[in-house]
Amino acid sequence: MEQLPETYGKQRNDNRTIQEFVEYANLKKLPRVSGKAVKNHFTRLSAFFKHFLLRDMVDRNVFTGGWQFDNKPKTKRVRWSDTELKTITGQPWQFGTISHKTASMIVAIASYTGMRLEEICRLRPQDIKEIKGAYCIIVQDHEPIKNQPWTAWSAKTEAGSRVIPICSALRTAGILDLATRARNQGRHYLFHDLQFTGQDKKRSAHFQRDFSKFKTRLGIGKSVVFHSFRHNVSTKLRNIHEHGEGGLRESWIDSFLGHEGNNKSVGNTVYFDDVDIENLTKVAESVTYPVFWNIEKLFKPKT
Repeated sequence: MEQLPETYGKQRNDNRTIQEFVEYANLKKLPRVSGKAVKNHFTRLSAFFKHFLLRDMVDRNVFTGGWQFDNKPKTKRVRWSDTELKTITGQPWQFGTISHKTASMIVAIASYTGMRLEEICRLRPQDIKEIKGAYCIIVQDHEPIKNQPWTAWSAKTEAGSRVIPICSALRTAGILDLATRARNQGRHYLFHDLQFTGQDKKRSAHFQRDFSKFKTRLGIGKSVVFHSFRHNVSTKLRNIHEHGEGGLRESWIDSFLGHEGNNKSVGNTVYFDDVDIENLTKVAESVTYPVFWNIEKLFKPKT
């Protein structure tokens, strides 16, 4: 299994046997699957063998006990360079299932807030509101939509509940108008062209797949991924803090990014007073990019 190429299982209607996949990978000297992928295969196969074992169809579950997996990441994830950001700016978005406007806004939110992809894709109109005179994104628990239990979501376990003031760049890009339209149209989520998919019912899966194809076609390597936008925001803010510029405190940055152990509960937004919001707004406005990073026209429609 460790000899399989990393593309194994990603191509439809490929009827080659495991042995043929391995032989092809050896011939072409292809990169192999990660230890994490092998472990996931073992987990699924173990479930089958548990079923077989209970019915005396096998003598033992060969996929449990004693196996060691190399879970070290093969590729070190890095932040986006200005050159790479310039490369993706103004390019046609070639994926019909998700509009270029949705793609642009998702990337815009990530690049200025450092929010995780699933957090962004699950944003609802009621997650954007005015607090103490500032429009904010509230990362908070979601109650399930009627008859759709998979729509329940816990921000506390997956991301860290927090309040994120919306910077002027995102307001100019139209995030408040997007929230207003979604609210007026009675939509459950900001981005109506995203769907829950896969066994884990994520709203981010299709976009993550399409964005990976998009940046790969432009020659951007594996070390830079969507999550690298979070690294960009964190790095920019930490550099400002370390150089004593802007008066940013580390605790404010941790609250803004949702790092564990530094978050105030957002179960009741009264906990955030004028000073809290003012400090977090300073953090939000400190994230800046070169002039070419025009998030209002980030991607073009498919031609």
